[in-house]
Amino acid sequence: MNSIKVFSPATVSNVCCGFDVLGFSIEGLGDEIIIHKSDLNCVRIKKINGYNVPVEAKENTATVAARALLDYLNINHGFELEIIKNIKPGSGIGSSAACAVGAVYGINKLLGSPLKKEELLKFAMQGEFISSKTAPADNVASALFGGLILVNNQEEYKAIKLPVPETLYAVVHHPLIEIKTSDSRGVLPKKVDLNTASNQLASMGGFVHSLHTADFDLMRIILKDYLVEKYRSEYVPLFNEIKKTAESFNVICCSISGSGPSVFSLVDNYEEAKKIRFACDNLYLKNNIKFNSYISGLNSDGVRIV
Repeated sequence: MNSIKVFSPATVSNVCCGFDVLGFSIEGLGDEIIIHKSDLNCVRIKKINGYNVPVEAKENTATVAARALLDYLNINHGFELEIIKNIKPGSGIGSSAACAVGAVYGINKLLGSPLKKEELLKFAMQGEFISSKTAPADNVASALFGGLILVNNQEEYKAIKLPVPETLYAVVHHPLIEIKTSDSRGVLPKKVDLNTASNQLASMGGFVHSLHTADFDLMRIILKDYLVEKYRSEYVPLFNEIKKTAESFNVICCSISGSGPSVFSLVDNYEEAKKIRFACDNLYLKNNIKFNSYISGLNSDGVRIV
């Protein structure tokens, strides 16, 4: 093959108790990247449609990730990328990660798949670091593998795909404003109380157990964010109102995706997900806030050839 087109999904990260380590891919929303082999010894962006992202090779997450992969493999011919950018930057749903993952996945396929999918993670992260120097791998791993991912952010990374009950759904609302990850991290405390850390650990352990046992009652009790939500919530439009509305439907949890402004709710059946989406849609409409909303299972696919 001389060219390939890939779809790389948007992702929800942090997932209540999983700050920097827990994420999942969103069905039906993602960036598309068309990759062509080139005789030039470089990686460059030929065209970008949709939301604006940097065209310069040293500033775009896709080209930086691709260059890291090619340098590792000692490949001396180049590639041209056409990006259909459907995920708004600063959305809190993995915009930068999607481009980085799509680029390394597609180029690896064009080269005959010399690396396994899990080996691509560290190269996609090189692109993610352009967006944020302290970026964790939860968005990248979720876009790469799909489903619900628990990731270790040590140097070599380690992604674990968690079991997800088929009836577990997410309702995602994305107000159309931008919150930069670097700015959002700046509001977080530099030290954490031991009781707070203990509560967060209990929440994570309980959530993982509830996934293995499909215990939605336990999820509802245990799944909370003790670390970051209270600090970031004031920067997310209508967050408290959205959370109150979602909780009136007895959701499993409602929290902020990534750095915001996107908000997600988890619910244990599709019909309830539709009701929550409709109610929260109306809340944004009444307040004249432009937004997009989605319903997604938590077992959706990761990056793939179109």
